[in-house]
Amino acid sequence: MAEYLDSLLAALSGVDPLWAYGILLLSAFLENIVPPIPGDTVVVFSAYLVGRGLLDIWPVFLATCAGGMAGFLVMYYLGYSRGRAFFAGRRGAAKLDQAEQWLSRYGVALILGNRFLSGIRSVIAIGAGLGRMPWPTVALCGAIGMAVWNGLLLYAGILVGENWEQVMELLAQYNRLLVGILCLVGAVLLWRWWRKRRVAQP
Repeated sequence: MAEYLDSLLAALSGVDPLWAYGILLLSAFLENIVPPIPGDTVVVFSAYLVGRGLLDIWPVFLATCAGGMAGFLVMYYLGYSRGRAFFAGRRGAAKLDQAEQWLSRYGVALILGNRFLSGIRSVIAIGAGLGRMPWPTVALCGAIGMAVWNGLLLYAGILVGENWEQVMELLAQYNRLLVGILCLVGAVLLWRWWRKRRVAQP
């Protein structure tokens, strides 16, 4: 990740701001298509660049939101057009099953909050496509969630200035806490399913 950010800083240094915003847009897009690309890190790092006066906040905000939404909708389209068979046997199939269950239960609320669920954002987009959720609803709710999440990251990044790594550490702690909560919820649901099955057996 450090090497990626170093190369990103090198790419952004001394170039026309329009190219810089384009690079940020592409990075935000690729985060959905190629999950190892650190999308949240790029947003926080861009806030650091705003704090140094290298970039303007509104173009950064719009570029990262537009790129993220484009990637999200591409994954939605793949789920909508290719169907479950396209994803059978691929990595993350178990997450896809879980996302579909959550979508059937929480629907729009899950799309609104997908940016806060690091690690399964693209899976939620695919699940929404597989579930044939209307694209205007997916796009609107996804855009709202994207704007809130990116706005919070940019605000936090600008607040800490050059110590942007502090935000990344807080973000890492948030992700660890989120994983723990999801595991706990999964364990509770599994236990409830097992209990109902035992009661149903003669």
